[in-house]
Amino acid sequence: MNSSLKTFTFAVTTAAFLAAATVSAAPPASLGNTVWNLQINREVVQLVITSQSGPGAPGASTCRIINGELGVASIRGWYCPSTGRIHFVHRNASNQNAERVFTGNVADDVPGEVRYMAGTVTVLDAVFGDYGEYPFSATN
Repeated sequence: MNSSLKTFTFAVTTAAFLAAATVSAAPPASLGNTVWNLQINREVVQLVITSQSGPGAPGASTCRIINGELGVASIRGWYCPSTGRIHFVHRNASNQNAERVFTGNVADDVPGEVRYMAGTVTVLDAVFGDYGEYPFSATN
């Protein structure tokens, strides 16, 4: 009977381990074609990530190039699916000067749940407020 108890305990432990392994979350593999409600201090603006490069692109062995729009202006940067790290530059719509730089993380992707992103934004142009670094957050 002792042997049966050990076998049962081993089977339950193995099943629990396998179940935990299959439910573990990870950052989304791609942010291409996503729309985010981005909040910076009291401003809320729409961030649209229109595309994400694939692993064969130059410089994209780990992280991927992303492109999109923040409001009416373009963004370009990178996203690392393995870690959730994101970095992009918001450019002026008319002269393409860098206006703000965003650095943060995308939370693990949980099926059926809202996606989250948060980090810091550095203001490079006074039209967006005082120079400096501020928090941002976003939901998708």
